[in-house]
Amino acid sequence: MAITLKITPSRFIASAGKLDSVNRYMRKVATGYDVKFIIGQNMDVKGGGLRYVRPDGTNIDDGSYSGTFSGVSSVGIKT
Repeated sequence: MAITLKITPSRFIASAGKLDSVNRYMRKVATGYDVKFIIGQNMDVKGGGLRYVRPDGTNIDDGSYSGTFSGVSSVGIKT
C-alpha cells in the first residue's frame, strides 16, 4: 500500500507522491517571477471614492478618493 501522507521536518508528501515538496511547484522570488501574489489589503474606499493598489505597489484612484491608504505590494511567485 502506498503512503498517502508523510510529513518530516524537511519534506511533505501527499497523495501517494503526487504532491511532493521536493518538486517546489511554486516558490517566492524577488526577481524573475511568473506571477504576483497579493499578500494583504489592496483596496480602500474613502469619501465615496476607491483606491486600488496594483501588484507592483502603484496606486490607481477613481478621482474622488480622499483617503491616505497606501496598501501593500505583492510577492513574486515562480512556478
